[in-house]
Amino acid sequence: MPNTKSDSYWTDHLLRRAGFGTTLQEQSYYKQLGYDGTLKELLHPETVKDDAMEKIVYDQNFDYNDLGDLRRWWIYRMMFTRRPLAEKLCLFWHGHFATSNNGKVNNAYLMYQQNQIFRNQGLGNFQDLLLSVSKDPAMIVYLDNQQNTKNKPNENYAREVMELFTMGIGNYSETDVKEAARAFTGWMAPSGFYFNRKQHDVEKKTFLGESGNFGGEDIVRILAARPETAHFISRKLITYFCMDDPSDSFVDKVAASYMSKKQDIRSVMETIFTSPEFHSDKAYHCKIKSPAEYVIGTMKLLQVDKIDGDLPAVMARMGQNLFEPPNVKGWDGGMAWIATDTLMERFNFAARISTQKFDAKEGYINPTVLASQYGTNSAKDMVDHFLARLVDEDVPTSARKQLLAYVATDLNGQEVSTLPDAKTVEAKMRGLLHLIMTLPSYQLA
Repeated sequence: MPNTKSDSYWTDHLLRRAGFGTTLQEQSYYKQLGYDGTLKELLHPETVKDDAMEKIVYDQNFDYNDLGDLRRWWIYRMMFTRRPLAEKLCLFWHGHFATSNNGKVNNAYLMYQQNQIFRNQGLGNFQDLLLSVSKDPAMIVYLDNQQNTKNKPNENYAREVMELFTMGIGNYSETDVKEAARAFTGWMAPSGFYFNRKQHDVEKKTFLGESGNFGGEDIVRILAARPETAHFISRKLITYFCMDDPSDSFVDKVAASYMSKKQDIRSVMETIFTSPEFHSDKAYHCKIKSPAEYVIGTMKLLQVDKIDGDLPAVMARMGQNLFEPPNVKGWDGGMAWIATDTLMERFNFAARISTQKFDAKEGYINPTVLASQYGTNSAKDMVDHFLARLVDEDVPTSARKQLLAYVATDLNGQEVSTLPDAKTVEAKMRGLLHLIMTLPSYQLA
C-alpha cells in the first residue's frame, strides 16, 4: 500500500466510499480478499451474483408505478446488494443527471427506467451513458425536449447538457447552445423515446468548432470526447468518492485516464481508488455522509435488516429525497448535508435505531446477542469494539474516556468493571450506540 496503514484499514475506507459500509459478514469477506481483490470485485460487478438481493426485492412485490414503492425498492437494493459500487454510482449519476419526478415527470415508472440506466451503464463508456440519458423519456420530459421542434427550438436540454452534465460553464457559447438545441430537435418521448423526423432540423450546424448536418448523437459524441468534459467528470467523481478539494494535478491524472481509456468510467474509478491521494490522511474520514450513506451504513454496521416503510421519508427529512433532487444541479453535498434541522433528524434516527426494541424480534438490534457475538462483556471491551466498528477509533481521547465512564456504571450509577447482567448490557449498549452515532466523526465517511 502507498503508506504505513494496514491493508484492512484501507479496505474499510474503500468500502465506505465505494459502497455503503459493511455488515460484519461482508467486512470479513472483503478483508479476506484484501484491498486489491476487493477493488477488482467492486469494479466488475457483472462477475458477482446478486441473486439473494434480487429475491429479497422480488418478495416485496413492489409496484414500480408507485413512487413510495420505488423509493423503498432502491433502499432495499442499496442495503442488500453484493455490487455496492454499481449501486453507489447509480446514486452518483442520479445526482449528476438530476431528474425530479415532482411537478414535471410525474411518472414513477419513467424514473425507474432512468434509474436502471444509471445502474447498468454507470461503470461503462461515458458517451454511451450520455446518449442513453439524452434519449431517456424522464430526462426529455424534465428538461423540455418534448417542446424542441425545428420551427421553435427549446434550448433547455442543450444548455444543461453542457453546463451540468459534461463540460461545465464557461466552455461553450450561446451559439453552441442554439446549435445543439437544433441538433436535438425531434427527440420526443410520448411513452418511450421517439425520433420525430418531421420536427428535426436537417440543416447544417456548427457546434464547438465542428460543422455538419448534426443530430443529437453527434452532439453527444463531440461533448463526450472533449478534454473539458474529461476534467469536469473527473473532478465530480473525485469529489464524490475521494475528497472535496482535489488538486489540479489529481484531476489531470484522472482526466488523462478518461481520455486514454476512451471515456471508460471503470478505468476512471480504478485510477481514483488506486491513487496515493485516495490512500492519504487528507482523504480519510473527510467526506460528510449523505443521508443514504448515513441510514444504510448505520443499518449495515448494526446488523439491522428490517427496513421500515418510512425510511425514504426519514432520508428526505435529512435532505435527500430519492427521485426528487432539489433542482437540475442535484444535491450540493458536503457541508450542505449538515444544518440544524437535518442534523437533528440524524440524531433522531440514531435514537430510534438504538432504542427500538419491538420485543427483540427479527431485524432490530438485540444487544444481548450483539454482546455475545462480539465478546463485549466488559465496559472497556464494549467501548473499544463499537468505537472501532462505528468510527474506526477516530475519536479524541477525552471522548473515549467519557464514553467509558458512561458504560462503566451499573443502572444505579455505581462503577463496575464487568456489566452484571443482560438488562444492564442492553441498556448500556443502546445508550453507547446512540452516543457514538451523535459524534462528529460518525457523520464522516
